[in-house]
Amino acid sequence: MSNRYASKLMKPAFLSGAALVLAACQSPTVNRSLGEIAEHSAGLPSAWQIEVDASTLPGDWADLFDDKQLRDYLAMAEANNLDLKQAEARLRQSEANLRQSRALLGPTVSADLSATGLSELTDFDQTSDSASANASGSWDPDIFGVNRATIRQAEAQLDVQRASTARLRRAILAQTARSYFQIIEADQQLGLAQENLTFLDETRRVSEARFEAGDIARSDLALAELEYENAVAGLRNQEFAARSARRALSIVLGDFGAADLDVSKQLPEAANLGLATLPAQLLETRYDVRAARAAVTVELESFDATRKANWPSLGLSGRIGSSGVELSNIFDPDFYIASLTARLSALLFDSGRNAAQIEAAEARIDAAVAAYSAALRNAVFDVNDAFDQSSTLRQALSALERGRASAEEALALEQIKFDLGETILLDVLTVQRRVNAIRGARISTERRLLDAQIDAYLALGGTG
Repeated sequence: MSNRYASKLMKPAFLSGAALVLAACQSPTVNRSLGEIAEHSAGLPSAWQIEVDASTLPGDWADLFDDKQLRDYLAMAEANNLDLKQAEARLRQSEANLRQSRALLGPTVSADLSATGLSELTDFDQTSDSASANASGSWDPDIFGVNRATIRQAEAQLDVQRASTARLRRAILAQTARSYFQIIEADQQLGLAQENLTFLDETRRVSEARFEAGDIARSDLALAELEYENAVAGLRNQEFAARSARRALSIVLGDFGAADLDVSKQLPEAANLGLATLPAQLLETRYDVRAARAAVTVELESFDATRKANWPSLGLSGRIGSSGVELSNIFDPDFYIASLTARLSALLFDSGRNAAQIEAAEARIDAAVAAYSAALRNAVFDVNDAFDQSSTLRQALSALERGRASAEEALALEQIKFDLGETILLDVLTVQRRVNAIRGARISTERRLLDAQIDAYLALGGTG
């Protein structure tokens, strides 16, 4: 049988086989997974499918909290945080991986040139030379789309990395703001501890005078001294907390833990978050949801590439070269030979390895779809919880403010009665503890309200 006749017989058989293989490209697993994604997205609570204007969301952290020093620290964290620098490096790596994958669709060309000189050891004047020059190229037409599946997988992985990097950036900025507020709270609690120590020192001196005058018992004096020393210990702990909070912020800013950072004297005023009724598509601005959706695409394309690993592959290669010619003839076309090769190969048996890899890829798809569904639910929970917490803390703050005013009035009256000898020290200290507790609780609640606003801003997928 001639080669030309054999080629005529093989061509329709080859095309028929290719058509059968390509017909199998529509995988039930892929279609099912895409349907599950749509089902999970459509299954959101009805309150999350109302079309409302989300343009009132703050565009950046600077719009959320009006504090110049905080804005400066946010800029420092974005520029210098080492975790963020690592994520940006991984993002550049993913971009390079995508370019590398796309190069699979193009040809590769290589060339080499060599020259050899020969001579007998006894006569170096008599030499002979030879040379060779070769240029070769290859190209995979990717008729079954294996390389294209690899490219799509790299594109999806890049989407995951972009979303993850953006999510980390927002987390770093949130951590910066939280650390900043913790420093202000620590400073305010320190001021409260110093004020408390001054009060107890004055109470101790009054108790000493009254004890020497015989107005109170030794037990009352001992109690005053005990409360004073306890306040000294509390003051030292608050001093450490203030230094530690500054060191924590310094690390986030990419420094080595400096304890001399400047902050504002007062916590910024909490903004009004408004209603939590948001359109469902707003969830797509949340980077964890976007990353989870892209992760599903990664696994779908990985499944596609794994499934096609048993399919035949076609490769084309060519070569132009010469070998063993004299160096003077190296550029003479008459000494060159050209060749073109087509190669069709297929895996016939692998002991079930690829089948097991396909099953594993299907399981990864199921896990990725479940993770996407979990991301949607977590998003809804985060928003509802953040708004609920913010509203609750505002109510608690109002109650604490009313309680603080009443407690300070009671303390002033109790102190006057003690100075006049109309009450005992224990009563004064009891009221003082209540005042200190409610002042400290108010400071902490103010800081927690700001943290809740950070949580709400993250949950809403703000642009900053």
